[in-house]
Amino acid sequence: MNRRLLFVAGAVSYDHLLYPMSPADDTNDRHNHEYQNGDAAQLVIRTGAADLVAQLLAAAAPGHGFEVSGPCLQPPASNCLKHNASTIVDLTCQDTLHGTDLTYGVARIRHVNKRPVWHAPATRKEQTPLASTVIITGSGEAFRDIEPALDFLQQVRPRYIIHHMTRPLATGALWDIIRDGPKTRDGIPDPDHLAVIIDADDLRAAGIPLSQSLSWEATAEDFVRYLGFNGRLDTLVTCPNLIVRFGTQGVIHHRGRDAVDPRLYYHPRRMERDGQSWQEGHMVRQIM
Repeated sequence: MNRRLLFVAGAVSYDHLLYPMSPADDTNDRHNHEYQNGDAAQLVIRTGAADLVAQLLAAAAPGHGFEVSGPCLQPPASNCLKHNASTIVDLTCQDTLHGTDLTYGVARIRHVNKRPVWHAPATRKEQTPLASTVIITGSGEAFRDIEPALDFLQQVRPRYIIHHMTRPLATGALWDIIRDGPKTRDGIPDPDHLAVIIDADDLRAAGIPLSQSLSWEATAEDFVRYLGFNGRLDTLVTCPNLIVRFGTQGVIHHRGRDAVDPRLYYHPRRMERDGQSWQEGHMVRQIM
């Protein structure tokens, strides 16, 4: 049996998280005074996008029988983290319902206008299994230099491609390469082995008027009614597996090559961007 290997490539973000200091963080009186006035903060830098996806998949891998190969990054000592900020995230302390541990929420996100750089795992063709999957994060429009991406895909020749596409949608040289699906060993594209994941807000930014916080039924009806409204998104409309995320509360799965209705999966007691804590229960399926 061929081993299952997941390659994670694409954009890597460097998120600078600023959070308020507590008096216990420093015994210096001046810092304590600044904390009391809300001026002192701590900074931690975390990688996101492709690297975060690789970390999450690697944590789940032992229970599911697959291996994960994440993007190669420069070591922290190289000052890569310090000088390549993607976002600055201001966190704020939140009241906790259980226990005394501090919890933080996102107060503001500021994006740094820097073009992402393509990152890919180290690969050797003779060690790449036939049943490999490539997971790509980031917008094809952002990667002006796609030669590294093209070389990577030609070397791996994945059986499946999962693309987390960000705005601008359905544009750019990378999308032109992968939109017909991964190519077989004979060079023939297999569109059914392509899945594209997008966020609902990115669809709205592209001119698709999806309702929000009315009802899941209204959102689903808007999706069906307006998906083909923007001609620039035709390649998404016909995508064999299009998955639209509505936060953590719901997703729509649209099969653009089949004459079937999209399917909506949602939490019955939560709406998009519902700030209430997650209650016990399961996602349920509604056939549209």
